[in-house]
Amino acid sequence: MSTTPLWTIAEVASALGVSDEFPDKPIDFVTQDSRLVKPGCLFVALSGTPSGGFISSFASARDGWEFADKAEAAGAVAMIVPHRIDGVSVPQLIVKDTLIDGLWTLARAARARFTGPVIGLTGSAGKTSTKEFLAAYPNAYASPSSFNNFWGVPLTLCNASPSASVWVVEMGMNQTGEIARLSELTKPTVALVVNVQPVHLEKLGSLEAIRREKVSIAQGLPADGVLVLPDDVEAPEWRGRVVRFGKGSDVHVLKHAARGESWDVEVEVSGGRIAFGLTPGAPHRLQNALAALASIHAAGLEPAVLAKQLDHVGIMTGRGVEQAARGVTVIDDSFNGNPASMVAALGSLKARPVKAGRRIAILGDMLELGDDAPAYHEKLAADLSGIDGVYCVGPLMRHLHDLVPAERALGWHEDPATLDPQQIAALLRDGDVVVVKGSKKMFWVNKFVPRLVAALQAKA
Repeated sequence: MSTTPLWTIAEVASALGVSDEFPDKPIDFVTQDSRLVKPGCLFVALSGTPSGGFISSFASARDGWEFADKAEAAGAVAMIVPHRIDGVSVPQLIVKDTLIDGLWTLARAARARFTGPVIGLTGSAGKTSTKEFLAAYPNAYASPSSFNNFWGVPLTLCNASPSASVWVVEMGMNQTGEIARLSELTKPTVALVVNVQPVHLEKLGSLEAIRREKVSIAQGLPADGVLVLPDDVEAPEWRGRVVRFGKGSDVHVLKHAARGESWDVEVEVSGGRIAFGLTPGAPHRLQNALAALASIHAAGLEPAVLAKQLDHVGIMTGRGVEQAARGVTVIDDSFNGNPASMVAALGSLKARPVKAGRRIAILGDMLELGDDAPAYHEKLAADLSGIDGVYCVGPLMRHLHDLVPAERALGWHEDPATLDPQQIAALLRDGDVVVVKGSKKMFWVNKFVPRLVAALQAKA
């Protein structure tokens, strides 16, 4: 039984306005990373330095077309390039700018042929976790991993199945105006703002500027689109329909009860009651679940159908994954850290049923907070009630360490690069539950959590 391919080479050429003759050979996957190329793939050779006015934290000194031979050897059946590459025998689709004229143009063609609902989402914290909840809807297609930037969003659109029940597209930002551009490319029918919190203050300057940037996702909505907002975020810029989630809103929690580490939850969605489970349960996961249910409702789909799946949605690596080592439970929440997600991580830790041992927080600096960074770190002291021990890492976390009561202060280390996991392992004992949380550069980049687990397993 034959299946319709994602694209054909001829269809891609037509979408890009490349006039040469190309075969109807199928394309099953689109990527900009030569290391991810597989048989049947379209390789988009991007410049190492982003075009289109975009900024990347991971700009490369090399350009994608330098790896064209490796892409062909790995099975690419065609490639989008800015000029003809010698020694490559597969069809080459030549465009002026492989990002804007190539990847973005193909993404527009992908969006134009899809007639189902599209949920675009952004937020200061929890957007990837909320995206994972939405992705649990039957036959949904969602952004892989954290594909939420100037290349991740168009790649999501290019790879999205035209037969999906709903597309879910996550959007982030590195600079002002980026979310609006990504939303205008995506053209969502529902736009979700998960939350507005003090993140990227160094770049945006104020909470109001952050609100404007997040709410700008509405710029891609059609006139009959729906903006989904938490109960505490206003969007006077949008004159269309709004669906809200949270206290006193269209979608809100009626009750929840602990079931071990999970929660049994009952919510109201526009007058209807829905019961479901969350594994594991935590305040921020419940809020993200509300956001997902509100968005599915706004898209004209069935919230109760999604609710049945929520108990099966796991946690992504670095965002709360647990593992046990020598009687210690280590919660790896090191992928990112900001004031909102830090409070959420502490709240989840405090909600944990701990039979023996202690609740321990290993906290690293929250970066990109600008001049108010010391105050945001100091403010965390108010959320430490119920935490038995705190170890602080980084120069900014010194501000919190100085406020931790002596009986709960486990120590402070300035440079995460020189933090010895054996030193931390020596502080921990059987029955402890430990969360590791901070900005990506604090623990995630240097793989601190795996090294901590290894140090615990090596303890005598």
